[in-house]
Amino acid sequence: MLVSAGCMAGMVWAVESLPDLPLLSIDDFPREVRQQVHQAYKEASAHPDDAEASGKLAMLLDLYNRPDDAARCYERAEQLGPSVFKWYYYEGILRSHQKNHAQSVALFRHALRIDPTYLPARLKFAVSLLENGNLEESQGVYTTILKDYPDSAEAYYGLGRISSLHGDAPEAVTSLQRAVELFPPYGAAHYALAQADRKLGNRAGVEAQLKLYEANRNLVPPIEDPLRDAMRGVDMAAAAHLEWGVELQQVGRVQDAIAETERAAKLDPYLVQAQVNLIILYGRVGDFDKAEEHYQKAIALNPHQFPDAYYDYGVLLMNANRLQEAAQAFRKAIEIKPSYADAHNNLGYSLEREGKLDEAAGEYRKAIEAEPGFRQAHFNLGRILINKEDFQEAIDQLRQTLSPIDEGTPSYLYALGAAYGRAGNKQQALEYLNQARVQADSFGQKQLLIEIEGDIRKISNATQP
Repeated sequence: MLVSAGCMAGMVWAVESLPDLPLLSIDDFPREVRQQVHQAYKEASAHPDDAEASGKLAMLLDLYNRPDDAARCYERAEQLGPSVFKWYYYEGILRSHQKNHAQSVALFRHALRIDPTYLPARLKFAVSLLENGNLEESQGVYTTILKDYPDSAEAYYGLGRISSLHGDAPEAVTSLQRAVELFPPYGAAHYALAQADRKLGNRAGVEAQLKLYEANRNLVPPIEDPLRDAMRGVDMAAAAHLEWGVELQQVGRVQDAIAETERAAKLDPYLVQAQVNLIILYGRVGDFDKAEEHYQKAIALNPHQFPDAYYDYGVLLMNANRLQEAAQAFRKAIEIKPSYADAHNNLGYSLEREGKLDEAAGEYRKAIEAEPGFRQAHFNLGRILINKEDFQEAIDQLRQTLSPIDEGTPSYLYALGAAYGRAGNKQQALEYLNQARVQADSFGQKQLLIEIEGDIRKISNATQP
């Protein structure tokens, strides 16, 4: 199906420079959105002087990755409705994604003359200024935002970036630390902190921040943006709703993530990844029946290509104490992906709970072979080795768990201290148990703290003459 602007050739435009509608091949769009795009084009063609009709077509072309055609339609909407904020805002975002920062600066500036209060536009304006090299103006925008929104993690992140570009690493660290205090899983801010720490020679800080960046690479502070939500509301591309569901899950909005992922599955019933994602999402809310339903749909669609379907289902079975079935699911995941470290680890744990310690240890070793820095697998293997009284290798395994420092560190230190104690090295045992006590206290792990202090007393009393 081809739609063209040929029928518009005889029109006389009130605005002489109004761009023509683009020529579109509907077959180039995903099948679930073709009728939607075709209808929007018909509306824009039938109402050539209607800013809303051109703008709605622009939104769809923007959503469905036709940026040049979308920009042309946004320009039509801007000329037909010069006082409408949203068209400048949407095109500003599009131009910033194209790295055309000079144009995005102009568009956001114009939008903010119409509505100077819209926070998402103010933040995007500051970013575009920064990317365009207008550091002083960007800094001024961020500073003004913080007067109105003192808890804006994005504004502190922006100020940290500017300080870093000015070569002021200490000031950058101050702003960036405030950003991650306000939003701890702020991936980009952790990366910027790592760069600032590198300039200051803080090697430990660099390592810790890069670990946090890797764990939270794509997470950003949630900002209320009704215009963004309106754009997503008209998106009928299954892949987009699948991606939005992942983003919602990452920030803890599990029910919203389920709704978006279900919408993706409805729009494209053959989208296996949507079924796979719903397994774990329904598992998180405790709806085992729905999780199993989507597991069955996933493997019916493609039983040999998606190891995550078997892995996620195995996690549900393991949590339900259905250990043999869980082990079977993890083995299916490993058949498809032999280097699946998490599946090897969880298979090991299922076997360990059944008392099959040697088989479990073998799976933990395979997990470590696939992912040498897999702390949980080192920890699990270390525990088994302690029970087998192979204390030296247990200590070697447990020492691999101590970096970076996070809420798991107190338990790892405790296990290492216990291994030294079982090996008869009371001095080293006390050293690591005391470190575990400090870390457990700092993370507020009260029950673990009580257990650690009890072991410290036992070893201290045993060493007294």
